[in-house]
Amino acid sequence: MLSPIYKQTLVFTCCSLVLFVLTRLGILLYFGADQHPEFSELLNFWILGLRFDMKLIATVLLLVLYLPALLFLVMKNGRFLHVTRLLLFSVFLIFTLFSAIETGYYLFFGNGIDLLIFGLIDDGTSAVISSILGDRRLLVLSLLSLFFLTLLAYAYTKAYRNRPITVQHTTLKKEMALLLASIVILALLARGSLDTFPLSRKVMNTNDNAFLNSLILNPLWHFYYAVRDKNENDFSLTSAKILSIAGVDNLAELLQRAQYDGNRPLQQTTPHNTLLAKHPPHVIFVLLEGWSTHPALEHGAHNDILGAFAKHAREDYFFPSFFSNAYGTNPTIENLLLNSPIKGISQSRATKTSFSLSSILPFKRQGYHTLFLSGGSISWRNHNQFWPRQGFDAYIGRSSIEKHYHIACDNPWGVYDTYLFEYLKEQLLERVQTKQPSFTFVLTTNNHSPIRLPADFQSPPFDLEALGFDASDTQHYDMLRGYHYQINAFGMFLDWLKSSPLKDDVIVVATGDHILKGYSDYFAPTMQYLKYAVPAYFYLPKRYDRLSKVSKEIVGSHDDLFPTLYELALSGEHYYNFGQPLMYKQPPTAFGWNEQQRYLFQEGVVTPDMKLHRFQSKERKYLHVNTLPPTPFQYERIQQNRYEIALKKYLLVKEYEQEH
Repeated sequence: MLSPIYKQTLVFTCCSLVLFVLTRLGILLYFGADQHPEFSELLNFWILGLRFDMKLIATVLLLVLYLPALLFLVMKNGRFLHVTRLLLFSVFLIFTLFSAIETGYYLFFGNGIDLLIFGLIDDGTSAVISSILGDRRLLVLSLLSLFFLTLLAYAYTKAYRNRPITVQHTTLKKEMALLLASIVILALLARGSLDTFPLSRKVMNTNDNAFLNSLILNPLWHFYYAVRDKNENDFSLTSAKILSIAGVDNLAELLQRAQYDGNRPLQQTTPHNTLLAKHPPHVIFVLLEGWSTHPALEHGAHNDILGAFAKHAREDYFFPSFFSNAYGTNPTIENLLLNSPIKGISQSRATKTSFSLSSILPFKRQGYHTLFLSGGSISWRNHNQFWPRQGFDAYIGRSSIEKHYHIACDNPWGVYDTYLFEYLKEQLLERVQTKQPSFTFVLTTNNHSPIRLPADFQSPPFDLEALGFDASDTQHYDMLRGYHYQINAFGMFLDWLKSSPLKDDVIVVATGDHILKGYSDYFAPTMQYLKYAVPAYFYLPKRYDRLSKVSKEIVGSHDDLFPTLYELALSGEHYYNFGQPLMYKQPPTAFGWNEQQRYLFQEGVVTPDMKLHRFQSKERKYLHVNTLPPTPFQYERIQQNRYEIALKKYLLVKEYEQEH
């Protein structure tokens, strides 16, 4: 019986190793052309990668083949072996499918499988399919993967249909001894280490090359850790467990580690301001899909990328050096509007909980009418059920806007942005008539692949070669069209606002939810700033302006934006003291961060391996390859941020527990 088992083991192991090695090699060659790793880094990369591969393969063999073989050893027939052969082949098909998904992930997101994979399901099947069909690379990859999986299934069926398995009988004692010895060897391989701790992703950052480190895990390990991260971010994690993970015994200790004390209270209060009390401004917060810093910096005479917005970037406050705290649209919304590092909260078991960490509540307490205006469907991510519980008086989406204007847009993600901003004008004018201040959160959708814009939209010509692309590169041309259409529509709204009677009564802030993914090769170490940078923009009437002394080069991240708005618009109102208002930032201590553990300082970016990549020049675009250790201040600020994230999780989960 054992001979066929070992034959199955050899075939499955070899095929799986070849698949994982080829997947790694393909991604490395295609996306890592600019990496130039040292030989020692490459050697360490391949050795660790093979160890993770064997850990996975050994685990599958134990569960599918060897442990069941102990039960079936005395049966002396081939039925068990036929079943295991089919099971192992099915597992190999899953390996192949995930390898294709991993490649597509690198094409679209610029990294391996992570928590966003669950968002692909939650975003809606038809919209995701449209995105795949709209990206030629993803479409070709999908078709090739389907063809290869079909070919594998056909080859397996043809090779093994009705093929008998020859069982060589030996003594039961000898078979049992060989089987137990094999199980011990596989168990060691599945542990992955002879050291104190088993092999885990903690060893991934042994290289200085972050791109190589990310490739050490094969697609299944990336998915496994994505599942684990999702569970850790879910409300199944108790507040006590969050304290334990943070390494503290109680909330007081966690507050101390996050450096909250009498000088820096958790609840901050804005100064009392007579003007704000008598004439509170209307506030509009615009979250622009894929509005990243990189294309914005390339706006110029030959590439009118910013359109009508360009003059507003010059006239008002345009800060290019910000990080989006999260890397997806919905996680960014949850971080901005709820201070939440927990992903998928609107679809979690806490969907009916109203949280005191809501960024909207300070406006509600000041008597504001609050509106969530989305270009997408109101049911997306259960938004229309969740966000009204967090302080929004109304949630208006695609269907209402299309019905209002008697139109039907063919963009799968949402109504055309021009109609979205037209609707925003009408809503603002209505609120003015009621003489009630308003806060409106606006979510655009059109700058999302597939790029589908109004038939009558004419984009300016783009000099692709000046941007480093081929003149015939239709994919980047479409990306620039979508980018220009969206930001131009926003610029036209600002044109209207500044020429209207409301110009002195409205504060506008805008930022991007994440970068324009796939716009450039963001794998190079020199690109670790542009890979995450989004702009922050403020339009402030003079009587509300408190940002005149803030450097245009100041760095920050999304959690600085709402505190800035509170300080600008609200009198004597308390709010959670996360982030830092821009008017209080100073370049030497300014800080931004994101969930990918990139930390932005005035000098450059600290990566997850705790290496400081300095900016190459005052242009603040590319980073040096050579690194330095973080300064003591930078290290302290990073540690403080990690405890602050744990504190946010604790406060959210604790409030959920108290309501349930």
